[in-house]
Amino acid sequence: MADYLVKEVEGKRWLWFKNTNNYMQLEEGVFQVFEQLQVGKSIEEVEIWCENNFQLSEEDAKDAVEDIRSLTSEQMNGDSKPKDDSLEDSEIPVPNHFFSSKTYCFNGIYFSFSYGDAKIETMFHPLFAHLEANEANANPHDLKLFFSDDVYILNLDGQFIGSWMKKEDHVFKGQVFMALLNFAYAKTEKDWLGVLHASAVGDDQTSVLFLGDSGNGKSTASAIVLASGLSLVADDFVPIDTRGQVLAFPAAISVKKQALEFLSKRFPELLKAKEYELKAMNKTVRYLAPKISTDKPSRKVKALVFIHFTKEVDFELQPMDKHKAFQHLVVDAWLSPEEENARFFLDWIADIPTYRLRYSNNEKMVAAVRGLVGRD
Repeated sequence: MADYLVKEVEGKRWLWFKNTNNYMQLEEGVFQVFEQLQVGKSIEEVEIWCENNFQLSEEDAKDAVEDIRSLTSEQMNGDSKPKDDSLEDSEIPVPNHFFSSKTYCFNGIYFSFSYGDAKIETMFHPLFAHLEANEANANPHDLKLFFSDDVYILNLDGQFIGSWMKKEDHVFKGQVFMALLNFAYAKTEKDWLGVLHASAVGDDQTSVLFLGDSGNGKSTASAIVLASGLSLVADDFVPIDTRGQVLAFPAAISVKKQALEFLSKRFPELLKAKEYELKAMNKTVRYLAPKISTDKPSRKVKALVFIHFTKEVDFELQPMDKHKAFQHLVVDAWLSPEEENARFFLDWIADIPTYRLRYSNNEKMVAAVRGLVGRD
């Protein structure tokens, strides 16, 4: 297995490091210095090489080599921090009583969720309430989610899966979602390329991914597109398999208060939906149940669209710099630590068309998305 992988993209190098499962983007000159260090040359030799190749002074060459060595050595050597084994399975008792229990059905597979408190229930139940099963199932997968000794705990089918600090609630949530995905599609973590913080919309064969910072309007745009006749494939948590295709994930769309008036005209059921105040995220939301078909669960990704709703622009769709897209994507995603998957991911992300979309005109936005999907 290689210590690192390299992909040359438009004059820069994208790297994946085996020991940390991290990605990095290097300018060509910086990569050349990194490569000199990897082939066994001494630091002094590399400093002289830098002086000659980049016309640097001796002092500047030393500083440059040291900066690059520091930047990459941690990634090459891995995390030196000892693993925290303070929490063992036998030390974490499962509560005798839970705040609530719900049973959901996704893709024909049943899941029984036991929530330790109201906060944990609010993290999950509004997203899956539309999947709640009325009929009983003799052997559902059993997920117990609770808070103990200042950490979140996930117990799955009687086995301790892991523990996460309060500030890692998003990781805890992601692990629960992965459990649903693996059982619903009969997969393991090795079968996934990654999970993106995005929204995916499309038809039965293809999809477009909305990406961008929180608050840019990914979920709202997904709901608007949904009203136009396209399908929601996944919102906020977009699983990509090892073929580079999106698989459907059934979490409901979160609709923020400022989008309620507009979206309720298209989805009147939102007016009757329960309102949730998410204090940690400083927002109030309602949830819109998606219409997701699992008959054809996987869809090819046609484009990545970094979307931003802004009243300052009517409509603007432009190709986006690949390197900026790459930097944003790898920071905000869970990506497979398998070398084969990492190699595929580098090729996959380099080949997909990438756009920046700024808009306030919903009709033009929808028309553009339909065009990218291939419907118009």
